[in-house]
Amino acid sequence: LKSTYVKGAGSQPAVDSCWAGRTPPMAQPKSSAVQKVEDLDIGALVVSTATNVVKNRPVSVSLWVVGLLLAAFANGFSVDDTTREAYSMTLQHAEEVDRLELSKALAAERKAEDRYYNAKGWFWSCDARCQNAKDKYEMARAEVARVQVKRNQIMTEARREVGIWSVFGVRDIRDSFWAAWKSGKDWAARYTMMDAFFMMMPGNKEETAISMILKIVMQYIINLTMGLIGAFVFFIYNVYNLIVSYGEPALSGVAFFLLVMVAGLSTVGTYLVAIYGTVAGGGLYLVKQAAKQAAVEGGAGGQRPRRVQYGGSGGVHGYGGGRVGGQRSHYD
Repeated sequence: LKSTYVKGAGSQPAVDSCWAGRTPPMAQPKSSAVQKVEDLDIGALVVSTATNVVKNRPVSVSLWVVGLLLAAFANGFSVDDTTREAYSMTLQHAEEVDRLELSKALAAERKAEDRYYNAKGWFWSCDARCQNAKDKYEMARAEVARVQVKRNQIMTEARREVGIWSVFGVRDIRDSFWAAWKSGKDWAARYTMMDAFFMMMPGNKEETAISMILKIVMQYIINLTMGLIGAFVFFIYNVYNLIVSYGEPALSGVAFFLLVMVAGLSTVGTYLVAIYGTVAGGGLYLVKQAAKQAAVEGGAGGQRPRRVQYGGSGGVHGYGGGRVGGQRSHYD
């Protein structure tokens, strides 16, 4: 403690009252919540969670690993050169039908539909001229259906020569999966743009840029989850159609269908878990940094300075320092 001698009557020493009645400032202990957040190890948490999942669900984890291996390395059985050449020639025939006959039929259908639409009267009334245009439109639609059936029959004959387990069948399955995957992501992107547009509409409460970005990111993750789930359902329906088109027997087709479902679920699930894990890890990191910053600011002395006085009494005119009466202000 610092002593100050007041000049005046009695010359009694006056003790500095900066720390009078209280202990010197020390680092304040951290709260239990802040301490828990700072002690949180994200890597150890991920390892322990994965270990618990493997121990509690060995069958599910095994199927997940098998599905990822199938999705990554399964390419189908190879075929001999003769079968490959026959398949290629049949596909070329189907492409010619598609390019020449089907495209011509589709163009005729569009023209017939336009004539039928223009021939309609008020309130969708249809006179004799309109009925004639409608009949021609129905004939054009029937022609398109006939050409499509012809093309599909050619494709079915070619596919039955190789089978769904061949490299051609697996390639068609992969193409169908990635097309569905792209459609799901495009759907999520479109709806996220719409959500962002509505967030910026007048009338909504004002928010900071960081809050707006976080909301858009979370909304995109939700839309992406919905889009990929819907795309996967559509993909499974296409797998069924491809199995039927390749003319696979019942037992073989069911086995192939189940393997494709496991591989597709593993791929979609891994992608979604990786996204959610990244977002959760980033959130935990930000929480830890915020807790550390709050602890630093709290330990830096957040208390308001207290005004104390030196030399309460005994001063005379001209003595005691500071104001008349021997008082001198000080802030701790």
